[in-house]
Amino acid sequence: MGPSGGMNCTWPSRTGPEATTTYTLHYQSLKFKRNQTQSSQAPAGQSWVVIARSSLTHNENYAVWVEAGDGTQITPRLTLTPHEIVKPDPPVLSLVDVTPVVSVTWTNPQWPQHFSLDLACHLRYRVSGTANWTRVHEEDVEPNIYEFSSLEPFTAYEVQARCIPGDRKGFWSDWSPSQTFQTPEAAPLGLVDVWRVASPPESGEPSLLLLWKPLNSEAARGVIRSYSLAFRNGSNSSESLESPCCNVSLPSRTTHVWISANNHAGRTQPANLSLERQDLPAPAGVQAAAVHGQDLRVTWEPSKDPLEGEPTEYLVEWVEECSSSKAASLDWVRRPAGTHSALLTGDFRARVPYQLRVYGLYPGGFGASAPVRAYTQEGAPSAGPQGLQDHSVSKEASVISWEAIPLAQRNGHITHYTLYLATPTGSPQTCQPIAATETSYNLSGLEPGTSYQLWMTGSTSAGEGNASSIHLFHTPDSRWEAVLASLLVVGFLLFLACVLGAVLHVQLLDLCQKVLPSWCWEKVPDATHSRITLHEVDRDPHSYRGPLAQDPDAEEPPITELDIAEPAEHVNQGYSTLPQLESSVPALPHGGGADDWTGSKPRTEELEPSSPTLEEAWRQQAPVISGYEKHFMPTLEEVLGLA
Repeated sequence: MGPSGGMNCTWPSRTGPEATTTYTLHYQSLKFKRNQTQSSQAPAGQSWVVIARSSLTHNENYAVWVEAGDGTQITPRLTLTPHEIVKPDPPVLSLVDVTPVVSVTWTNPQWPQHFSLDLACHLRYRVSGTANWTRVHEEDVEPNIYEFSSLEPFTAYEVQARCIPGDRKGFWSDWSPSQTFQTPEAAPLGLVDVWRVASPPESGEPSLLLLWKPLNSEAARGVIRSYSLAFRNGSNSSESLESPCCNVSLPSRTTHVWISANNHAGRTQPANLSLERQDLPAPAGVQAAAVHGQDLRVTWEPSKDPLEGEPTEYLVEWVEECSSSKAASLDWVRRPAGTHSALLTGDFRARVPYQLRVYGLYPGGFGASAPVRAYTQEGAPSAGPQGLQDHSVSKEASVISWEAIPLAQRNGHITHYTLYLATPTGSPQTCQPIAATETSYNLSGLEPGTSYQLWMTGSTSAGEGNASSIHLFHTPDSRWEAVLASLLVVGFLLFLACVLGAVLHVQLLDLCQKVLPSWCWEKVPDATHSRITLHEVDRDPHSYRGPLAQDPDAEEPPITELDIAEPAEHVNQGYSTLPQLESSVPALPHGGGADDWTGSKPRTEELEPSSPTLEEAWRQQAPVISGYEKHFMPTLEEVLGLA
C-alpha cells in the first residue's frame, strides 16, 4: 500500500467454469476493535480489490482472507500491520552540478509527515544506450545526495533511484524515471591511426594522399575540432598545417609525417609515419580466406631487415579493386610485431573482389607485399570470356583464342573454362576443362568443310556462369587444298624453268648453232633498218676530218659505179673473179675507195711504178666503217688472202 493510499489486495483466480466467480475480501481487527470484521466484494471475475485508507486504523493489526461466492475460503488467513506493507512512491531526481563532478539529489514529496521513519534509497547508473547498470554501494550514498566519480569524460549517462522505509519493513518503491547527463570533455588519448595512398597526378605532378581514421568516442573524450599535421619534405625543415578530418594531399617527396587530434581540453600525442624508404623487406606468403561469408582472415610470413631488424608492427590494407575511387574504399588495420595473422571485419560485399597487401612498418620506412585478391563470398560469373576468335591450322584443327572475363563480372576466382562446340544440326559437345590461366585452346578432330558454333563459360567455386556470345566459324574444304597444292607445284616448276633458262641462255644458244643449220639461227640483214655511218679517214693520221658532211649549198654528188677486179696473183688462192661493173669513170685502184673522194666530181687515179703496192695502200688507207656491207662483202683479210 502507498503511504497515503489504500491497501491493494490480490489473490489467485479460478479457471474454467468458475472463472466468473464473485470473490469477497474479509479483514478483521485484532487490536483495537477486536472481532470486528469488514468485507469488500470484488466484481464478478476480478481477483483484486483495494481497501480505502480511511477504512484502516494506524498501527492496527489485521487478519485478512478471501472467500468465493459459495462461501468457500480460498486463501489462508494473513496477519499484517498496515505500516509494514507500505511501498513508497519513486523518488524525484535532480542534478546539482556537472562540472567538474556530477552531483545528484532526490526527494519523495509523497511521504507523509506522520511517518517518523526516513527513507533509505539505492542508486544505479549506466552509459546511455547500454543494457548493464552499475549499482552504487549503499554505504557510499549520503542522505538525499550522491557525487559520481570515475566517469568517462564526454559520455552520456542515465541514473535512477528507489527507496524503502528506513526500518526495511515494507516494499521497495519502483525505480524512478532516468535522469540523464553528460560528463565534461577531457584531453584526447591514444594516437591517430594514419596511413597514406599514392594519388594520381591531377595537375602534372603526383602527390601523396594522407589518410587517417577519426578517434573513437572513448579516445576523443570530447569533440575533435581539428588535426595538427607536421611533415618533412626531403629536407631538415618541417612544415605545419591544420586540417579537418580525414585526408589531406602532401608533396610526393614527403619523408616523415606527424599528426595530432585536438579538442577544447587538449591534444593527443603525435603519431609518426615514416615514408623515407619504401623498399624494405616485406612479408611473404600472404594468403586470404573467407570466414563465415562475411569476414576475411589474412596470414603471412614475417619479414626482417638486416639493419632495421623486426618490423615494429604490421599493417593490413584492403581496397575494392573495381572501385572508381581507391581512397574512398581503402581501409586498414594494424597488428603488433610478432603476429602473423589478422581477422578483417567490415562492410564487405559479396561477389566483390578485394585487393589485400600486408606492410611491414619499420622506423625508417616500410615494405609492401605482393597484392592478393580475395572474396568474402563467391558467385557464378555473370558473363563469359570475351572476343572469341578462331585460326585454322588445318582442315581438321583450329586454334581458339579469347580474352578473360572482365573482373567486375567474374564474381569469384575463376577455376576453369568450359568450351562448347556444335554443328547447326548437331547437339553441343563439351571439351575438357581449360585452366583459368589459358587464353587459347587447340581444337582438333573437326570435319573439313563444316560450319561450327562455339561458345564458352567460366566457373568459380559457386558454379558455372553465363555463356559468352556464339562464335561461328567454318573449316577449310579438302578439295581446295588439292587445287592449291597443284597450283603451287606448277608455279614452282615454271619459276624453276625461268631460272634455269636465264642461267643456261648462252649455253643453249651455242648448242643451237652447233646442232641446227645456219638458216635457223643466222640473222638476215634488213636494208630498210640499216644505220650505216661513213667516216672519211685521211692518209695522214693527224688530219682526221670527222664524218663526211655535205655543204648545204653543194649539189648532190652523182652515184659512182665501181669495178672491183681481183688481182691475178690471188686467183689461185680460191677466190673467184669478181665481175667488173661498167662505169663512166676509170676504176680506182684497189687501194682507193669511197673515202678518197674530196668533192662532188669523180676523181681517177692511175697506178704508177713508184706508187705503193696494193697491200701497202690498203694498210695505209683506213677502211670504210660500215655495219651493213660487212654482211655480204668480203672483208679486207679475205681480199688480201690473209684469212
